[in-house]
Amino acid sequence: MARDKTLLVGVDGSDSSIRSVYYVAEMVEARENFHIVLFHVLPSIPPELLEFGGAEDPGIEQTLDETLKKEQADWIENTKLAAEPIMENAKTILHQAGVFPSRITALFSSSIHRPDIARELIEMAHKQNCGTIVVGRESYSSFKEIFHHHVGEELAKKGQGFAVWVIA
Repeated sequence: MARDKTLLVGVDGSDSSIRSVYYVAEMVEARENFHIVLFHVLPSIPPELLEFGGAEDPGIEQTLDETLKKEQADWIENTKLAAEPIMENAKTILHQAGVFPSRITALFSSSIHRPDIARELIEMAHKQNCGTIVVGRESYSSFKEIFHHHVGEELAKKGQGFAVWVIA
C-alpha cells in the first residue's frame, strides 16, 4: 500500500477520537486506494505486574519469572478484549462510510511499560508504512490548556516525515 494513502488513526474511545474516525471516514469513503490502520495504545501495566522481588534459588527465580510473564500476557490480552468494542465501533463507522473491511487494520500497542503515546504512534506509523497520523483533541478551557500537554503537539514536534491531523 502506498505510504501517502495509508493513515494511522489513534483510537482511544474518547469523543475526539470518535470524531477523528468520522473525519477520516468522510475523507476516505469508498476510495479503494486508501488503507486505514486503527491503533489503540494500551494503558500502563499495573506496577505489581512489572517485577517481583526475586529469589535466591535459580529454579524458584525461573518459576517466578515465568509466572510474571504469563500474568503480564493475560493482563495485556484482557485489556485488548476490553478495548475491542472501541475498535469495533471505529470499524463500523468506517464501514458505514463505504470503507471496505479489507482496507482496515486494527492494531494494539504491546508495550508493558508506561506508554509514550506519541512515540508509540510514530513507531507504528513507521511499521505500517503510514504517511499520515490522525489523532483527536479534547477541548479544554484556556486555563487547563496552559497546563495540559497534548499528544498532537508532540506529534507535530517529533513526527517529521508524517502529515499529522489533529481533529478537534
